[in-house]
Amino acid sequence: MIIPPAQILGLHRGLDSTSRTNRTGRFLSGWQTTHPFSGRYLDGTQSLPQELSTLENYSFLSDSAALTDSITAFHTETDGVAYPGDGVYVSSGSSPLLLGFFLALREMGVEEVCYVPPVYYTCYYFCGALGIPMHRVGDGLLHGENTELELPERRSALILCDPIWVFGTTVHPRQIERIAEWQRRTGSFVLVDGTFQYARWDRSSRAEPTARLEQDLTFRIVCPTKSLAVHGTRFAYLLLPPEFRESIRYACANSTGATGAANEHFALRIMEVMRSEESNDALVEHIQRERERLLATGVIRSEAALPEAGYYTFAVLDQAALKDAIVMDQRFFGIEGFADHVRVNLLHPGWTQP
Repeated sequence: MIIPPAQILGLHRGLDSTSRTNRTGRFLSGWQTTHPFSGRYLDGTQSLPQELSTLENYSFLSDSAALTDSITAFHTETDGVAYPGDGVYVSSGSSPLLLGFFLALREMGVEEVCYVPPVYYTCYYFCGALGIPMHRVGDGLLHGENTELELPERRSALILCDPIWVFGTTVHPRQIERIAEWQRRTGSFVLVDGTFQYARWDRSSRAEPTARLEQDLTFRIVCPTKSLAVHGTRFAYLLLPPEFRESIRYACANSTGATGAANEHFALRIMEVMRSEESNDALVEHIQRERERLLATGVIRSEAALPEAGYYTFAVLDQAALKDAIVMDQRFFGIEGFADHVRVNLLHPGWTQP
C-alpha cells in the first residue's frame, strides 16, 4: 500500500516529538554524527574576523564573492562544469533552499511537482502548505537501471534525491540520461536534492553525474557540511539557472533573514577542505570501516542495497541493537517492499565503540 504524503508527515511529526523528549532511546536512524576529523576540517575557524564593520552589520552568505568564487571553482575542478557567479545561491542550510524553490515555482510557470520517493519529508510539508500538487511518477528506486518513470509529456518539475540517502545508493547514470532527454523534450525543470553529494565511496572520480542534466533547467542543492559531517556549521547552496536566482534569493532572504558573519567564516574553511587534494577522503574511508565493523559484529544483519555514498544504509538490525532504539522504517519514506529494514546512521554516536 502506497503511503500518502499526509500520513508520512504525521509519522515525521510524531518522530520529531519522540526524538526530542525520549532521553533514553538511541536514535539509530537519526542525523547526529560523530567522527575523528571534525577538528581537522574546522581548523582555524576558532578566530572570527575582528573588523567591526563585518560584525556590526547584517551578513548574507549569498553576498560573499569569495565564497561564491570558491564554490564555482570547486565545480569546475570536480565536475568539469562551469557555473557563473549568479548561477549559485548560498544559504545557511538546505531547507530554506527547498522553500525558496517551491515559492519560486509560480514565477517559473510551473503548477505541479512530480517526484520519485524517497524525498525529504519537508518537500511534502512545503508543497502541502503552498497548495502545490505533487504527483508520484515512479514506485521503484532510481538506483536501478530499469526502474520505470511515468514522466508527463508537458512542462513540469521533477524532484529527485541523489544520492538516495536512505539507502546510501546513487541514481543510475541511465536514469539521469533519461531525465535529461525528458528535460530537452518538454522544457521541464529538475530539482536535485544533492544534499549528500560529494561523499561517494568510490574515490576514483568525485564528479557527480547530475551535473550532466540540462544546466538551464536544473536546480541542484549541495550541502558541504554533510559532505564533511560537520552539521552545526549550517551551510548549503543551490546551483541554478541565473535567470531564476533573484526569485530564489528574494524568497530565501524573506524566510531566513541574514545568515551572519560566522557562517561565512566556517563556509570558506569548508570549501577550502572540499577543494583540497585529500578533500573528505579520510571521512569516507572511516564511514566504510564503520559499516564493515557493524556487519562483522552482527549489528547489521542484511542490507536492502549495497551502499556507495554518504553515511546511511537501509538494513535489518540485530534485535539486541534495536533495544531502546528509535528507528525509521519504510513508512517514513513512502516506500514498500522492505519489511524489517530501518534507516541506519553509520556515524551515530551511540554505537558501541571498539
